[in-house]
Amino acid sequence: MRQSAVLEPSRGPFAMAAALAVIASLSLAVILQFPILSASAVTAIDDVGEGVAALIAAAACAWAARRSSGHTRLAWSLMAISAAAWAAGEAVWSWYEVGRGIAVPFPSVADVGFLVAAPFAFAAIRAFWNAPRGTASRWRVWLDGLIIALALTFTGWALGLRLIWLDSQDPLNEKLFELAYPVLDILILTVVILAIRRATLQQQGRMFMLFAGVAAYSIADSAFSYLTANGTYGVRGSILDAGWVFGYLLIALAAIWPGTRSESVNDRSPVDVWQLALPWLTVLLAGGSALALAVSGHPLDLFLTALTGIGAALLAGNMVLTHKDFLAMLVQSRTSEATLAEVIAQAPAGVVRIGTDLRIIEANSRFASLLDGGEDFVGIKITRFFTEADAAAFVAKIKALTSGAQETVEGETESRRADGTRVWMHWSATAVRNARGESEYFIAMFEDTTARHEADAASAATLDLMQRLNSLKTEFLQNVSHEFKTALIGIQGFSEFMRDADQLDVNDARAFAADINRDAERLDRMVTEMLALDRVETAGATLLLRPLDINVVIQHEAAKLRSESTAHVLELELEPNLPMVSGDVDKLREVIRSLLDNAARYSPDGGRITVTASAAGAVVTVTVRDEGEAVRSDFDNRLFGQDDVYADNPIRKVVGTGLRLGIDRQVIEMHGGRFWVDRLEGKGSESHFTLKAISSFPASPAGGRVA
Repeated sequence: MRQSAVLEPSRGPFAMAAALAVIASLSLAVILQFPILSASAVTAIDDVGEGVAALIAAAACAWAARRSSGHTRLAWSLMAISAAAWAAGEAVWSWYEVGRGIAVPFPSVADVGFLVAAPFAFAAIRAFWNAPRGTASRWRVWLDGLIIALALTFTGWALGLRLIWLDSQDPLNEKLFELAYPVLDILILTVVILAIRRATLQQQGRMFMLFAGVAAYSIADSAFSYLTANGTYGVRGSILDAGWVFGYLLIALAAIWPGTRSESVNDRSPVDVWQLALPWLTVLLAGGSALALAVSGHPLDLFLTALTGIGAALLAGNMVLTHKDFLAMLVQSRTSEATLAEVIAQAPAGVVRIGTDLRIIEANSRFASLLDGGEDFVGIKITRFFTEADAAAFVAKIKALTSGAQETVEGETESRRADGTRVWMHWSATAVRNARGESEYFIAMFEDTTARHEADAASAATLDLMQRLNSLKTEFLQNVSHEFKTALIGIQGFSEFMRDADQLDVNDARAFAADINRDAERLDRMVTEMLALDRVETAGATLLLRPLDINVVIQHEAAKLRSESTAHVLELELEPNLPMVSGDVDKLREVIRSLLDNAARYSPDGGRITVTASAAGAVVTVTVRDEGEAVRSDFDNRLFGQDDVYADNPIRKVVGTGLRLGIDRQVIEMHGGRFWVDRLEGKGSESHFTLKAISSFPASPAGGRVA
């Protein structure tokens, strides 16, 4: 948008200057109208006053030009030159009348200044023109200009210019000079009216003041020519001479008109009605002049008749082209409306027009699909689709839009669809204002952000899981390092003792060697278990599934444990006729043996180990119970927690869950079962796992209680 910056005075000094201009003009009119002073004094005051008024206008226009930029600076500069040229002509006129006390010859050198002022004024006002506004195209502006010029010419001719032309006593050159003033004034008035037609809201006052000034001195020019032609212009002048003073003072006031520091020169706001009507007022004025001629008994002469015909043709052409423009604009408007409606209807976001009462005026289909509703939303309050807290926030933000504190507001809310499901929506809204700046309605857009919220929730859950896994990894490494150190300390301690002992009994040596071998086997077992656990967690394990009797597997592993150790009491409580299960017999044997070894390792000598097997529906549950020392009360079934120890055991024997339980859990879960550990009150723990029963195979008779 092209702008012209103008440093404007405040309204106070402008009002004072306007008051002084009115007082000066009225004072001159009184002096000219009433014989208060002598003729020579009146002439001096009249001539000097007109020159001073023109110089004031030139100075004010130069002041405005200096503080302007762009085409506005050019316009005020040309207007300053025009006023200065007219002041120069008036100075020559005053030199004749006041300085020398003689009548001014006609034409004279003074006329050069007066006539030169006209084209500069024309160019100045033309420089004020902005781009056509409203429906006005470039050709329409010039057509309006022709109609205005013809109408003003018709009015001027009817009111007295014809008498100047028809005066047979004046030579042709004097007639041309006398007619030059009103003709040039008509051209200037034409461009002023067109400039007002194009004026923006900020420029209207300034341009109207400029129009009034040009009109005032144009009337004075025409009156002077008319009075001079019929010989009624007196020695004392005429009251109409005040028109020059008033006109140039109005131009000076236009130059210092108070306004904004930045005036838009490409305002696309609609043209006011009075701006549209102003050019046609000249046609109405011409019609009034024709009516006055008819009433006074003066028929239209050939020139007026020709002007009437040309004007009628221009008016007819203007009307036809205007209607053509309006039809084209109507088609374009309807096409644009249809395109806009289609764009809104097909928009990927919900678009809603909301009234100032927050009720829906219009909503597109996407908004309906967001809420999965086929109902008509018109008339429903938009806050119905917000939670209570979000609705209050929405209302507060809409108030900020209404007050103008913000141009756009946005937020998020969770709404309930017609089917009961929830949908997250991100919304943004802006106000549509009328010419007075008041909010007419609001446009809001709604986007489905449910997927984003779900992704954020999933990301948060993943982050939490990763943090827990990292914690488990740390605990696992601590657990493994502790168990490795325990075995290495045993090997190192026994070997150092054997190395440093002066005399070592053979039996003691064998006992130490057995301890070293046991710790080495423990290290080997832990390494093997770690590798097995890694294979299970990374690549998975292959299961050779087939129907099997879990009681038989339990009995087989229990028999092996009894043959290897008699330090514990092993009892089997196996429910007879258990349904067959689908499993990998080798891996299930490893799980059962691991649980039995774990129970034997952490149970005191003579402790009881009990294995139970039972069925409930389609699930077979196996439990291994031991009577080991009481573990800490904060034991929470973590398969990879830090090592737990006996609270009161001075040896601080390790009772950690161990690596093997992690492998056992993975194997059972690969079979589709569950694996967990329960702490028993007082003493011992229970390890459980479940397997799915196969209903298509007959139950096994194996079972019973074995001690």
